[in-house]
Amino acid sequence: MKVEEVLSCSFPSWYDKFKKCTIKSIVVPLTPEVLAYMQDNGTLVLPEGSQPEPTYKKNKEEEDEEGDDWDHCETSGCVVQGPKLEEYNSKIKDAIKKLGGSVFPKLNWSAPKDASWIALNNSLRCCTPGDVYLLLKSSNFVTHDLTAPFKDCDDVNVADTNIDYCLVLRGWMEINPAHEFRCFVRNKELVGICQRDISQSYCCIGSDQANIRSDIISFWQENIENRFPLPNYVIDVYRPAKDCVILLDFNPFGETTDGLLFSWPELKGLDDARQCLSRIIEDEPDLNSIMEDPAANVFYFNERNFTDSNRQSYSPERNALTHSSLLESLPEFRFISDATGVQPSPYMQYGLPMDIVDLSTGQDPQKFIDFLQMKMQSEAAESSDDEDVSS
Repeated sequence: MKVEEVLSCSFPSWYDKFKKCTIKSIVVPLTPEVLAYMQDNGTLVLPEGSQPEPTYKKNKEEEDEEGDDWDHCETSGCVVQGPKLEEYNSKIKDAIKKLGGSVFPKLNWSAPKDASWIALNNSLRCCTPGDVYLLLKSSNFVTHDLTAPFKDCDDVNVADTNIDYCLVLRGWMEINPAHEFRCFVRNKELVGICQRDISQSYCCIGSDQANIRSDIISFWQENIENRFPLPNYVIDVYRPAKDCVILLDFNPFGETTDGLLFSWPELKGLDDARQCLSRIIEDEPDLNSIMEDPAANVFYFNERNFTDSNRQSYSPERNALTHSSLLESLPEFRFISDATGVQPSPYMQYGLPMDIVDLSTGQDPQKFIDFLQMKMQSEAAESSDDEDVSS
């Protein structure tokens, strides 16, 4: 993976060319003040004025009590003021309004998917500048964008560190994860497709796999192939219905991008095998010669594509059909057909501790019972201490 490839996958580099087949978005360049705020890994404090004032009006007694609390904090030296970013707040508000009132935020490459747990709605849907800042400041993915975007590049030593960082606000769209797919392109050939969410098994994919594969191939050929400048890249797409595919994002073809149901050696091998097969068919269109070539044989003649009877029943009359079938076996389409193939969500490690999640959701009743028993024992101990003091 090269620095040039990572830069080509930066959102501002490709959006204008592909805006007709993707979600409407607004790009707001990060000012030096906002960039410094985003890179500050200290206390998480939202900029002043980034959240709307509460509409609930307090009575005089509540205001006095709150004032006493703040006076105590001020004397204790614990008040931390957020930065003043009024002008940038206004730009975010205007963009949110133009995009329908709610947006999905990201930087040049990454969205803060690892930080959704911190939002009150447990979602990346943002309606105010404060919502945007909270997610971006809480995300390790965004931190990677800001500190080490070229970490996995072979030519990282010659990287130009002067990156034009941008805040990208995308019009909010309710996306069913069952219809999201990741597609892998190597040497300008679409070699692999797989479901994007590997933490679930979706029966709708298996029942419609032929149409899904066909729609994605057609979309790539009509909208992406020969238009994107790189020979190797990864795209995320959304297919909500038949004959309808929406481009979501471009990603570098390399370790920095999650291969999901593929390993990176596999993805590189898929294209190697395709090239080998094409060369053999062109030079010597004989199925027997293909079977004798190790590279082609290992990938194409396996239990998924051909049985032993297929190999043994070869005849010249079937030669052209067999060649066509072999070449059309790519891109390989992978999905989780049943619950045994489900993998843990890659975002779980970034959220709250699992004990707290289980308590809040009730997924583990025994933990809740243990918590109540601990609470009762604590209260009993406090009560006993109070009785000893009073006596």
